[in-house]
Amino acid sequence: MRVLYCILDNRVGGPHRLALTVSRHLKRHHIETLFLVGRKTDDPWQPDEAQLFQLTHIQCFQRRAALLNLARFLGFLPYNLLRIRRLIRAHQIDIVHVDGVTNFVPALAATLTRVPVVWTYNDYIGPRLRKIFLPIVARLADRIIIQGENIRTRYPRNHRRLEEKIVFLPSAVDPQEFDPDRFTARDREALRAEFQIPADHALIGTIGNINVMKGHDDFIEAAGQLKQRQPKTRFLIVGRQLDTASDYWDRLQALLDRLGLRDDVIFTGFRTDIARICHALDVFVLPSILESCPVVVLEAMAMKVPVVATDVGAVSEMVVAGRTGLLVPPRDAGAIAEAVTTCLGQSPAERDAMTEAARKRVETDFAVDRIAFRQKRMYEALGARPGDHG
Repeated sequence: MRVLYCILDNRVGGPHRLALTVSRHLKRHHIETLFLVGRKTDDPWQPDEAQLFQLTHIQCFQRRAALLNLARFLGFLPYNLLRIRRLIRAHQIDIVHVDGVTNFVPALAATLTRVPVVWTYNDYIGPRLRKIFLPIVARLADRIIIQGENIRTRYPRNHRRLEEKIVFLPSAVDPQEFDPDRFTARDREALRAEFQIPADHALIGTIGNINVMKGHDDFIEAAGQLKQRQPKTRFLIVGRQLDTASDYWDRLQALLDRLGLRDDVIFTGFRTDIARICHALDVFVLPSILESCPVVVLEAMAMKVPVVATDVGAVSEMVVAGRTGLLVPPRDAGAIAEAVTTCLGQSPAERDAMTEAARKRVETDFAVDRIAFRQKRMYEALGARPGDHG
């Protein structure tokens, strides 16, 4: 069986890491995954072990130059539909798996080619766009993946066609890749030395590309409060600076200057060594305003790093408050600072109990072999329908 997995953005993030991790395990079950991404940057994602295709202008709505982008999208739509249909036929694709509610071009091409569509609902759109896109999802999708029960509330309650197609399938992490026993004290020291973190300083980090939904401004506000309480603290922000969020980047720089944190908050840019970075942290923070089922939380839990996360999306279904991590309200820098202070003040026994419970929860409920097997069963239930791509 062959699956074409489609993501709107070629800038690597959680959806890419999750899809690639699952695809490696699906391959063991004789399911090959090919990737199709929208081209937003000249520094594209290129997974070594999977074939990747790129198309421009497959996203219909963007905040930046919205009307110009829409015109380009419409102009390229016939070509992109034709290109995707040719890919489906040429590579004998059996399933098209679409990531993101507004990513409907691959789904439409699959439907025109009579290939089943699996659609992952993992982002947030406002009420107006929901009225436009959810009927499209309901019409084109054969299965709709939601990554947490809390996310069901984003659907209109009376949309029966959507409900009938929903499958619950959370994010996943590979516990063998994200295993703290793979790393040593020397690895931790080397990474901290790379960013000139003094040995006696606590290191608090967050991981995610720089955009307003990730709540980096709240993380920096919390950093300012923490710095006053515990001067021997440094802060790491891991993620790509997006050219589509340049105004937000400027706001963050101004906030650093206002709080006097220019030397205390370190932007690492894009990194691939997420497990190694987690190993060097004393506390991981997810300050997001909106999320679905962020894989980075599971990665930190697997690495036995104390987790402070905002209670958004399906996060409360991953982090059991007070047992495997701490939950705080979104948009509350004070709550983040207080929760991080609590983590730093834990005794070694308290810290070990929380992080061991977090690791066990990942192994029990979110290990990639379990999730990949469920995804395999879903693909097989749809089957390879007789289409015109053979």
